[in-house]
Amino acid sequence: MLVSAYVPCYNSQATIREAVKSVLEQDYPLQEFFVIDDGSTEPMPELNDVRVIRLGTNQGRGAARARAMQEAKSELVLACDATLAVDRNFLSIALPWFKDEKVAAVFGRIIEVDLSSASNRWRGRHLFRSDAVQELSMAKTLASGCFVVRRLSVESVGGFDRALRFGEDADLGNRLRGAGYSVVFDPKLCARSYTDNGVLGVLERYTRWNSPNGFGVRDYLRQVNYSMKVMVPADLKAGDIASAFISLLCPHYQFWTRL
Repeated sequence: MLVSAYVPCYNSQATIREAVKSVLEQDYPLQEFFVIDDGSTEPMPELNDVRVIRLGTNQGRGAARARAMQEAKSELVLACDATLAVDRNFLSIALPWFKDEKVAAVFGRIIEVDLSSASNRWRGRHLFRSDAVQELSMAKTLASGCFVVRRLSVESVGGFDRALRFGEDADLGNRLRGAGYSVVFDPKLCARSYTDNGVLGVLERYTRWNSPNGFGVRDYLRQVNYSMKVMVPADLKAGDIASAFISLLCPHYQFWTRL
């Protein structure tokens, strides 16, 4: 199987080298590799011998991924976010799934590495669920932090929606499943997060992942209940009082930013 690979980025100077290195050092050969720079406003570090496709302005995740799929030439396409680093055996574990022609996408889990800040610990516990036992499943959605997709399957359902600034992965996953394709979550596929988003950064990311299509009053009340009954107790059980305060803030942040 031939594989193209890309790293989408936007102002990811601190971590992009590790992301690029992790993809280039896969234990399965790549046919091509490139970076999609979604209109970064800060200088990109030098990436020796790496093709960088620069979008003139920041267009959002949907447009960046759609451009990547347009550029890719191979049957399969690996993507790794610029804030992550995929394990060396990511491709060798993912590729056997594509012997089944119904499988259109396979994605993995994200493990929090830097636990020095409360926001990172909170992100690992509640967003990435790094410590939770996660089981292999035919997923109901697609998460694009670290994944492999079959290019022709993606094209057959219209590709990534260029208009979506976030939620482009869940949208594509829904359309793939609606067309009869399978989307697989395999917890043996791992990417590791080393970046520090800060409190507002992890809350924004949690909101983007969990309420991409709006957040009404009923959603707010459900999230308050979930925060009090699940998230805060998990933080306190871990002896992480600082993270508990982030959990308390989470539903209010979601509601406020989605008004």
